[in-house]
Amino acid sequence: MTIPCTLSVRIEQWPLATPFHIAGHTVDAARVLVVSLRSGQYEGLGEAAGVYYRGETPDAMAEQIAAVRPEIERGISREDLIKLLPAGGARNAIDAALWSLAAQRCDTTVARLAGRSCLRPLRTSFTVGVDAAGAMADAARGYQGAIALKIKLDGSVLDADRLLAIRAACPGVALSVDANQGWTPEHMMQLLPVMQRVGVDLLEQPLPVGEDECLESMQYPIRMAADESFQDLDDLATVARRYDVVNVKLDKCGGLTRALSLVAPIRDLGLSVMVGCMPCTSLGVAPAYILGQSCDRVDLDGPCFLAKDRNPSFRYGNGYVLGPDSPWGLDDAQHGGR
Repeated sequence: MTIPCTLSVRIEQWPLATPFHIAGHTVDAARVLVVSLRSGQYEGLGEAAGVYYRGETPDAMAEQIAAVRPEIERGISREDLIKLLPAGGARNAIDAALWSLAAQRCDTTVARLAGRSCLRPLRTSFTVGVDAAGAMADAARGYQGAIALKIKLDGSVLDADRLLAIRAACPGVALSVDANQGWTPEHMMQLLPVMQRVGVDLLEQPLPVGEDECLESMQYPIRMAADESFQDLDDLATVARRYDVVNVKLDKCGGLTRALSLVAPIRDLGLSVMVGCMPCTSLGVAPAYILGQSCDRVDLDGPCFLAKDRNPSFRYGNGYVLGPDSPWGLDDAQHGGR
């Protein structure tokens, strides 16, 4: 469906309640690009944070979109958008706005438009940022009702103590570790026994992109997930030789339309599918929540770090996330709480 529309973009900044640290990077706010597509009485909205480690910023994404404004405003299908813009945050924001606009014009939800007539609450992991061991344990304990935690570690000598402290604080919670490219092979091998001891079930992106070839020949007892090593379909063959799980983020692959088409090829290679998000508001999580209905693992806690989220917002409780009442979310008949 192509819909002539009026395009506008704005850059927003949503402060975090407290700064969030990962290996080599600190976040104090969700800086996002918001796209609006207006057609008559309808307005489709989409949000993207971009991929910071690929140099994407809200300003750069806005410039990308400005360069193709005429094509978008004349009316463009989601499939043609994939040909018009490369994978990345700019395409994700436009794609989300197109989904939202189409759903409103058809008097339905994006979920139904995408063939997901009944959405369910999704079990999500909650992320603990890099800090001192005691502070990380306190942060982990603060996620009351959490079923799964993702622990950010930076490759320092403190990593083992951090894991042990978190496990002591949260004895019954599933643990995964995300290194954000911050480890060396030596550090990984040293920490594997500790991860086994505390029951870590997934290690995400331990080594830098381009330096993870050694994973093809290494023996490791914990499942490995590719995040920064996977952006789009071209990366899949290499990733399949090194990892067990693929983290599909819409800001990386360029939107829900593309992401939905990636699930089958990933599974065909025997890999599991995970959906994650960048620092964002509930608007940014909305399309990823649709994708999450088809995923094996879900990491969609981005809005939890905000001092204040937008309205309508996603609801988090007892380890699950549930979408809001909006073109993206659930109608009353579909609400199935936990």
